[in-house]
Amino acid sequence: PTRTVAVDLKDSPDDANPGHFRTTFRLELVRAACLGTIETILATFAILIAVNRFESGPAVKALIIAAPALGLLGSLVVVPLAVRNGLSAGRASGTISLISCVGFAIAAAGAETESIFVTGVTLGIGILAMAMPLQTHYIRRNYPNAKRGRLFSITVFVRAVTSMIVSWGFGVYLDADFNRFPDLLWVVSGAATIAAVCQFLVPEVPLRVSAEKRHPFLESVHVTRHDKVFIRLLIATMVLGIGVLSSAALRVDYLANPVHGLQFDVKTISLITGIIPSLTRLLSTFFWGWLFDHVSFFRIRNIVNSIFIVATLLYFLPNQMLPILIGSGLFGLARGGGEIMFSLWVTKLAPAEKIADYMSVHTFCAGLRALSAPFIGFYLVQWANVSALVAMTCSLALAAIFLVQSGSRLFQERERSESRI
Repeated sequence: PTRTVAVDLKDSPDDANPGHFRTTFRLELVRAACLGTIETILATFAILIAVNRFESGPAVKALIIAAPALGLLGSLVVVPLAVRNGLSAGRASGTISLISCVGFAIAAAGAETESIFVTGVTLGIGILAMAMPLQTHYIRRNYPNAKRGRLFSITVFVRAVTSMIVSWGFGVYLDADFNRFPDLLWVVSGAATIAAVCQFLVPEVPLRVSAEKRHPFLESVHVTRHDKVFIRLLIATMVLGIGVLSSAALRVDYLANPVHGLQFDVKTISLITGIIPSLTRLLSTFFWGWLFDHVSFFRIRNIVNSIFIVATLLYFLPNQMLPILIGSGLFGLARGGGEIMFSLWVTKLAPAEKIADYMSVHTFCAGLRALSAPFIGFYLVQWANVSALVAMTCSLALAAIFLVQSGSRLFQERERSESRI
C-alpha cells in the first residue's frame, strides 16, 4: 500500500484531461451557487421557521442543527453502495442531491405540519453531507494537482457570496410576510435539483479501476487502516475538532448569556459571530487556496491550528470588545483555511483511486466529533467555567500540532524509503 501511494503522488502531476478539468470546474461553479443557497436554510432559516412558526423545543432544533453531522456519519457507506451499483463519483453524488431535493420538497409541501417540516429539512440538509467523499474523488481526478487548491477556493468564494446575497434576499422576503416561508423551501429544493444535474454532467470518474463491483461496507476502513500517516493525521483532526467545535458551540451563548457577564445586544452579537468571521473567511479564501497548492499541507494544517489557539484565547478570556472582535476575525480566517484542508487534504496523501475511501473515513470521524463536541462544551462550562473550556481547547489544539508534526516526519520517511526503491 505504501508503494502505491508514492507512485500515485509522483505519476500524477498536472495530468488532468483539459476537457474534463474545464467542464468539471464550470459545473462546480454552478453547484457552488446552489450550495450557497442551500446553506442559508441550515445557517438561519430552518431554525427561524422552527421557532417562529412552530415554537419548536430544543430537541427539534438540535435535530436540525445535527443534520449535517448525521450525514457525515452516513458517508462511510456511500462509497461501497456506489461501487456495488457501478456508479461513477459524479452520478452517485447527483443521486444523493436528488434525494436532498425530495427532502426539501417534502418540507415545502408539508410546511404547515412541524413533523413533516422537520423530517424534510433534516433529510434535505443531512443527505448532502453524505456525498462529500464522492465530490472530493472527482475533484482529485479531474483537477490538475498544481491548481486544485486555487480552483477549489474560487468555488468556495462563489458559495460564500451567494449565501450572503440569498440570505439577505430571503430575509427581506420573509420580513414582508413570514407565512411565505414555504417558498424558500421550494427555491432550495430547486437549487438541489440543479446541483444534481451538474453532478450528473461531471465527466466520468470511476470509483474503482477494476471491473470488480463487490465492495464490503467497511472496505474503506480496511483500505485506510494500514496507512500510518493517514491515521496519525486522522487522530490529529479528531483531537483538534473536539476542542475547536466545543468552544465554537459557546460563541453565541458567551456573548448573550448574562452568566458570562457580557450580554451584548442582538446586532452586536450578529456582527461578532456572523459578519466579521464571514468577511475574513471570504477575503482569505484565495490566499488559502494558493497556499494549499504551494506549501506542504502539514505546515498549513499547523498554521490553521495555531490561529485557532490565538482566536480562542482572544475571544473568551479578556472579556473586552476589541479582543473579542479580533478573535472573531481570526476564527473566520482559520475557518477559511480549515475548510480547504477539510475538503482536500486527503488528495495530497491517498492514491487517486482510493480518494473516496480515505475521505469517507475522514468525514465519518468528522460526524462523530460534530455530534459530541457541543455537548462537551456546554457541559464543561456548566461543570466548571469558560476558562476550563479555553484550557481544554488550546491543549487539544497543541496536541494536534504535535501529532501533525509526527505525521509529517512519517510522511518524509516514507518518501525517502520509496525514492530508494
